[in-house]
Amino acid sequence: MMTKKERLIIFMLGLLPFLMVIGNSMFIPLLPTMEVDLGISSVQSGFILTIFSIPAALSIPFVGILSDRIGRKRVVLISLIIIAVGSVICSIAVMMYGQFAYILLLVGRFVQGIGAGGTASLAMAFIGDQFQGGKRSTALGAMEVFNGLGKAVSPLLGAVAALFIWTSTFWLYFVLALLALAGIFRYVHEEKINRDSLKFSVYFKTVITAFKREGRWLIPVMIVGGAALFILFGLLVYLSYEIERVYALGGATKGVIIAIPLTVFTIASYIAGKKIGGEPERIRFFFALGFLFILAPLTMALVWHTFLTTVVYMVILSAGIGFILPCCNLLVTSAVSHNERGMVVSFYHMIRFLGVAFGPVIYSLWMFDEWGMFLKSLFIIAATAIWLRTIMPAPERSWTTEHP
Repeated sequence: MMTKKERLIIFMLGLLPFLMVIGNSMFIPLLPTMEVDLGISSVQSGFILTIFSIPAALSIPFVGILSDRIGRKRVVLISLIIIAVGSVICSIAVMMYGQFAYILLLVGRFVQGIGAGGTASLAMAFIGDQFQGGKRSTALGAMEVFNGLGKAVSPLLGAVAALFIWTSTFWLYFVLALLALAGIFRYVHEEKINRDSLKFSVYFKTVITAFKREGRWLIPVMIVGGAALFILFGLLVYLSYEIERVYALGGATKGVIIAIPLTVFTIASYIAGKKIGGEPERIRFFFALGFLFILAPLTMALVWHTFLTTVVYMVILSAGIGFILPCCNLLVTSAVSHNERGMVVSFYHMIRFLGVAFGPVIYSLWMFDEWGMFLKSLFIIAATAIWLRTIMPAPERSWTTEHP
């Protein structure tokens, strides 16, 4: 049973993946407004998103290394300060005019991206440090809830801001960063780092040893997490296209429809995180259930799909991915020691982030051949399921042992 303080810690850490998600998704509905107000092209407005994603992805492994060497709390607090500074720069930029305003906005977004790279991945590492056993699985499930919640509400936040003052989104991001900063500074604590044991040569040998020790099943688990998000966000792009093409729906209606599978994903993540409790058989059960929920609708889509059935398929598939990800999160965070966890979890989160980033791009090309798109999706998830199944009989120690 979680104590009040533990629930508060989870909430504060949950703001980290939430911040990572809304850092881009909240601005998607605002791009047309930005184009008009800033006098820029659609390509330039799209770059406002890209300039955030690139430094965020590239900084993830480095913040993992730093967190193992100087402490996660210090790195997270610095990352949140960087986000706040970037938000202030963006707020100043949108009050100006001309090309300089656009360039300054890109600078602010770049700074925000650097800070965002030190949020979601370290939240998982923090959970691995702070909780054990069933509490760890519950807390990791909660991280996916915040992740899914951010994905579901961020387009709506952007749409609401567009109706009033769209520049307020930067101040909202600033306030949320400060809230997380204050909460983590006050309520989240960590053990003192033994810097003598963390020389670069020793550190990298330790991380390499961790991958040699657990890599046989750890790497497939990471790939499963990345592939699941690649398919989820790729198919969401396809669904978005279908909503406009078939029913010519847009605005808030489109946002609500897309939010349905993401809400189901969030609920499924919470249920799985609550139920698995670190038990090997429960982990296997939710992996099997999750893959079934993904494979079944993809197979049905090869035979018959309409707009309405596609929405149903997406709801079922989202539930399956929601069941799988907390299992992956628990296994990755539990596989390694405290001194290895930051780098290993950051590597895992980078794979997840790349899945989210490349899914929409690849599926925007695949979706013009719908049958081929569903077949490729089916092949990817079936291949990862088979790969994971072949390493599931790994020693029970690998799945259940708590590493200090």
